[in-house]
Amino acid sequence: MEKERVRNKKTRIPEIDFLRGAALLLMVWHHVMYDVRYIFHVNAFAFQDSYWFYVIGRSVVIALFLIVSGISTRFSANNLMRGRRMVIFSAFATVLTTVLYLIDSQMGIIFFNVIHVIALSTLFYAVIEHLLIVRHRKSTNGSVDMEKQRAKFIGFLITFGTLVVVIGHVILPILPDETRNPLFIILGSSVTGVSSLDQMPFLPHFGYYLLGAAIGQTLYESGEPLWKSEKGWFFSFGRPIRFMGRNALLVYVLHQPIILAILWALSKIGLI
Repeated sequence: MEKERVRNKKTRIPEIDFLRGAALLLMVWHHVMYDVRYIFHVNAFAFQDSYWFYVIGRSVVIALFLIVSGISTRFSANNLMRGRRMVIFSAFATVLTTVLYLIDSQMGIIFFNVIHVIALSTLFYAVIEHLLIVRHRKSTNGSVDMEKQRAKFIGFLITFGTLVVVIGHVILPILPDETRNPLFIILGSSVTGVSSLDQMPFLPHFGYYLLGAAIGQTLYESGEPLWKSEKGWFFSFGRPIRFMGRNALLVYVLHQPIILAILWALSKIGLI
């Protein structure tokens, strides 16, 4: 399995890149609208306050992004290293938005959002994978026994992932709206006295990530893409979106600071 994963590491999965890129594109657009309306107080994009957009639409897009991120664990040669790298990127996003906040207090700070969720989820997944797969592989050479352990691994991902989703939805309504407690901030509370950008709770989103990992272990067991055709208008039309999907981490870390900087400059010259 490990050799197969390394062999397929450089193989792109076009449908996964497309779904990740599409979800990311919708997130970027949502952040543009949010920043314009709530940070720079421009009377536009009022539909963001509607139930269907904020509760339904936003939740579906975020869940899709986390599920696709979970699926991607199937194609990583080292999820622990991947998680560590994402922790660095998430810390960079927090530091960069803090600097922007110090320059202009109407800016917000990214304390804990989707990139932080994915970073922690990847690290936790790497631990689970090590305990249930890597250690077991080192202790046995039987392929049949390994297949049974892999089935247990997938079953654990589905069961625990579902439990995390349920627990997350149960505790969210009882969390304090604002806090200085780091644990509550990770679970979804806003930071007292500071505008939090795109705050996202670790639960239930870690559960969506684990469910995505289970999908990756089953639907992509062979490591091959389901969409094998590289011809047609759909493949050509989706190329920019797939490009975003392939570079999702870099796009996500940089897009919000860039958006805020552009909007800040436009506000200073009176265009917004």
